[in-house]
Amino acid sequence: MSGVEELIRNSVVVINKPPGQTSHETTTFVKKITGANRSGHAGTLDPEVSGVLPVALGRATKLLRYIAGKEKSYVGIMKFKVVPAKADVEALFKQFTGELVQTPPKISAVRKVARKRTVYSLRLLELDGRLALFDTRVDAGTYIRALCVDMGKKCEGARMEELRRTAVGKITEKEAHTMEELIDAVWLYRNKNDGSALEKMLLPPERFIDLPKVMVKETALWSINTGAQVMAAGVERMDDGIAKDARVAIYSDGKFVGVGIAQISSDELPGKERGMVVRLERVHKSG
Repeated sequence: MSGVEELIRNSVVVINKPPGQTSHETTTFVKKITGANRSGHAGTLDPEVSGVLPVALGRATKLLRYIAGKEKSYVGIMKFKVVPAKADVEALFKQFTGELVQTPPKISAVRKVARKRTVYSLRLLELDGRLALFDTRVDAGTYIRALCVDMGKKCEGARMEELRRTAVGKITEKEAHTMEELIDAVWLYRNKNDGSALEKMLLPPERFIDLPKVMVKETALWSINTGAQVMAAGVERMDDGIAKDARVAIYSDGKFVGVGIAQISSDELPGKERGMVVRLERVHKSG
């Protein structure tokens, strides 16, 4: 099997989703274009919102929960009912920075129940009449549309006019590709046997899993792949600073093995000869 074919069976491509298309539609198009057997996406975007949408192909779809990232970043335009003063907008943004209680808007597909979310930053970039250009970094699951409406209740009314997602965790729009770029890359591979462009777009899923690492011995792989837990005898080392109950990525000889929950801290590993070190959540088998 060629390297490109293996990537189609197990990779992530970061798509620059256009407005006017649902995240599900985008994901389905990617699956059809690449010929992958299955696909999924991390972090749903509203149809009219554009920007970063990580799409997993093949076996990588089972790792989406680890790829999504806790934080999301956006740039958007908010439209006020009346022309505000710059100082008033900045004061309003400051008021809505921090932990908030938010109810999803009617347009969303999730249950309309109040939940706590954190707005880490909310910054005014430019004010032009009733339009305010802003950027924000928020918890996953924060609705910017609802945030704009809630801010509008504190003045004389406001709504979200446009929105673009610029980052999902550490995945930024610099890594995103348009659907046209993906189509061109697949065409080159299928018709000219040139997979160079496609190989730059389809990346191994572990590249997007930002977790501390536990290295296991190659001799432990067979038992791990057949359902055994990661035991002390099979561990070579752990990254410094891992706490008990922290989620970790498991590697062997530089190859990604899976994800699990640390049962001990990295400080406890030296001298430990028996017992469980990592409780497995997901084994990512090759092939």
